[in-house]
Amino acid sequence: MENEVTKAVENLKDDIVSFLQELIQIPSENPIGRYEEVSDFLENRLLEWGFEVEVIDVPEKEVSSAGLTTPRKNVIATIKGDQEGRHIFFNAHTDTVPAGDPSYWSYPPFSGEIADGRVYGRGATDSKGRLTAYIMAVLALKRSNLSFHGKVSIVATCDEETGGVLGAGYVANNKLVDGDMVIVEGYSNQIVRAMAGVLQLKIQTEGIPAHAGFKWKGLNAIEKMAKVIQGLTKLQQELKEETSSIRGMKYTTVNIGVIEGGTKINVVPGTSQIEVDFRIIPEHSLDEIYNRVLSTIEKLKNDDPEIKVKVERITSFETDPTVTKEDSPLITQIQNACKEVTGKSLPVVGMLGQSDARWFIQNGIPGINFGPGTNDNNLHGYDEFMDIDDLVQTTKILAVLIKNYVGKNVDNEKKI
Repeated sequence: MENEVTKAVENLKDDIVSFLQELIQIPSENPIGRYEEVSDFLENRLLEWGFEVEVIDVPEKEVSSAGLTTPRKNVIATIKGDQEGRHIFFNAHTDTVPAGDPSYWSYPPFSGEIADGRVYGRGATDSKGRLTAYIMAVLALKRSNLSFHGKVSIVATCDEETGGVLGAGYVANNKLVDGDMVIVEGYSNQIVRAMAGVLQLKIQTEGIPAHAGFKWKGLNAIEKMAKVIQGLTKLQQELKEETSSIRGMKYTTVNIGVIEGGTKINVVPGTSQIEVDFRIIPEHSLDEIYNRVLSTIEKLKNDDPEIKVKVERITSFETDPTVTKEDSPLITQIQNACKEVTGKSLPVVGMLGQSDARWFIQNGIPGINFGPGTNDNNLHGYDEFMDIDDLVQTTKILAVLIKNYVGKNVDNEKKI
């Protein structure tokens, strides 16, 4: 159904596509994280379009203390209505994962090439495509000349691909943005209302090195680690039976992602180490899962007194599960906008991933994940792409959402 804002989006279609191409053509791979060019581009373009823009430089001391060598920049751009009211904002990140070997791409990864109705390139979906849709939805409201109350902001942050501490984390924890509702990067075919908690552990077994020809003089740390891995495998089987009530979240997962040990084939290894990632459903807590790991290891020690194990929590990316209630007015707002544009509603799910939504939710701002693209768009892989029709239609949904949320005829006193 066409209205003022959806017509404005349709009129902006060529601009939407070219803006995404321009963003893709500015490499911002992380690591290492170079943000000067992309933040300058956003600042200049958004100022040109009539936004109030603030570029936030993370203090150099905090950057260096995080072990980083390049400046961290976040961009907040806002348009304001004709009087006070609600504040809705949209968050997507400016960094991408590395492109990898360009010879594996059908089109150069920073070309923004258009083929078969798609825009190709690193970040085409994750998350420059989402950022494009958010900006253009706000611009459509501005171009439609509809009067509204309150304000609408774009929060473009750095470092999401490496945890977001100096990106959305810095913005949210320092109260640099304060809104009634946030939409964070997500997919166009579902509304994500819940994200898993993350617990990561380093587990080390200690042995005694010796010559392989005199193995009985040593203690093989890798063989002891094999027992730890078997214990974690058994724990995973138990957790598979403890399913989540939230659609899409399944159960708490245990993933042994790294294993190291030994120095030479003919030496009894003195140490072995694994790194384990747990994605934790809301029905569990991080401490509960951590204590179950410790209990598993204690049982192993009872069976084999020679096992010596150290367990260390990796706290840099540790986070609790985040959940927005399924009947939240926030979700209703998006469903209404979807129905207005497409005539259909979307499934409401949870995911075992994590996103920058957690930073805002933990600071008291209700949030969900929604945006253009799907998980079939080769995110983090070769030939990442954004479907142009999906990009434009999702921008229309977002524009209608904004109109419905801050429009002059809505009750702006009622907060979500």
